[in-house]
Amino acid sequence: MNFVEISSFIPKVGLVVVGIVLVECTRQGLNYFKRKNSNKVIRQVIFFPDKHIACKDFFDSVEGCSRIRCDFGHTTTGFRQLLSHIKSARKSIDVAVYCISCFEIANVVLQRHKVGVKVRVITDKSMEIAYGSQNHRFMKEGIRVHTNKTPFLMHHKFVIIDDEILCTGSFNWTSQAVTGNNESVVITNEPWTVEPFCAEFQKLWQETVPFT
Repeated sequence: MNFVEISSFIPKVGLVVVGIVLVECTRQGLNYFKRKNSNKVIRQVIFFPDKHIACKDFFDSVEGCSRIRCDFGHTTTGFRQLLSHIKSARKSIDVAVYCISCFEIANVVLQRHKVGVKVRVITDKSMEIAYGSQNHRFMKEGIRVHTNKTPFLMHHKFVIIDDEILCTGSFNWTSQAVTGNNESVVITNEPWTVEPFCAEFQKLWQETVPFT
């Protein structure tokens, strides 16, 4: 290799090195932000009823809402915030809720189930004959549903997402709870709160029986 060839070769090597360094810096930066976001503490309180019903097209459709005058809300509601946490599930959704009749929440749970998220549901035995109960729909789609076998109520209202995020409060999964009742939901990912609920769910899962 003569001097001219060496002279032209050095800048190329330099560009390759710079490119490698930039790629590595980008990768490290992305990993940093992923770790930062994954370690973000969630402390959220939602109160119901919502003042308005959120526009499904506005939030869920790629095209958005095309209505000139829409009767539904285009601002985030408490219900939309709760749904967003359930939609974020990547591994598992463990539900222990007394009454489940809200079609929209059930739809979100089923959507996550269909993409491989493991879903388990515990509900009260009285929901076998409750109007609008989504339990038979869950079972038809392959979701395991358990119910209590004692004369006392399974009165919990909580959901655990990916064993990391807890949503709990007075909120039954009903339409009336969204737009009518005075309800509350606390959402957190703090382990000291989430872990006891995970243990409680596992205990209940062992104590309950398959819904029929």
